Amino acid sequence: MSDYGHELSDLEPPSKPAVWALIAMTAAFGLIGLASSFATLVGVTATAAGGDDTSGLGPMIVTAVSSMLLGALLIAGGILLWLARPSSRLVISSAVTLLALSSGARMMFDSVTFVSVIGTVLSILAVVVMGYLLTSDDVRKHVTDGVPLRLR
Repeated sequence: MSDYGHELSDLEPPSKPAVWALIAMTAAFGLIGLASSFATLVGVTATAAGGDDTSGLGPMIVTAVSSMLLGALLIAGGILLWLARPSSRLVISSAVTLLALSSGARMMFDSVTFVSVIGTVLSILAVVVMGYLLTSDDVRKHVTDGVPLRLR
């Protein structure tokens, strides 16, 4: 019992580690996607402004735009999950599927370098972890309850 007549467990929100982990992963990977797409677009723009041959920059632009959309989708999914919206699982599932497709395309079309292998392995690992968290009981219960998370 505390001094106020309430049990401390009555005042503390229940722990939801899977929800917190999934929100952290969607925010982190979303920010990484947005930052890398911004940097790629700035680089392409600088190259185009320099007047050099820009004919081979098409794939870079497609990669930058897809990274931007995937990053925005991940961040939106994390926000929806924070707010316990039922659509959050669909949005995050879509982003995870797109990330898996992107990893598969990278394995097929990228030249094999140390960086591309590490990036692909980390992407696949992220897809597996996010998929596991997305199907966890904590996330399902959080969305079903519909009670947004609060920071204390």
